Amino acid sequence: MTDACPHALSAGSYLLGLLTAEETQEFRQHSTRCSHCQGELVDLMPGALYLQELRADILAAGRRPCTDRPFLSTVVAREPRWIAGCGTY
Repeated sequence: MTDACPHALSAGSYLLGLLTAEETQEFRQHSTRCSHCQGELVDLMPGALYLQELRADILAAGRRPCTDRPFLSTVVAREPRWIAGCGTY
């Protein structure tokens, strides 16, 4: 990512649903006019979809996502027992 648009930093948070309602609306409106942000959304979409699937897999398996520490990688996310004190069932 380049610094072509300062709003592009919000693209990942937007895709993951981490923005407030006001920020979401602002980014949505901005990205309809900004080709750089549109490209950033396209680039980040596969990762965002993977994270949504991973969350669904965890919930479908009857496990709760680990909230003790943030996940450091998708490998750790798939194997929460690798984090000390987390993922013990």
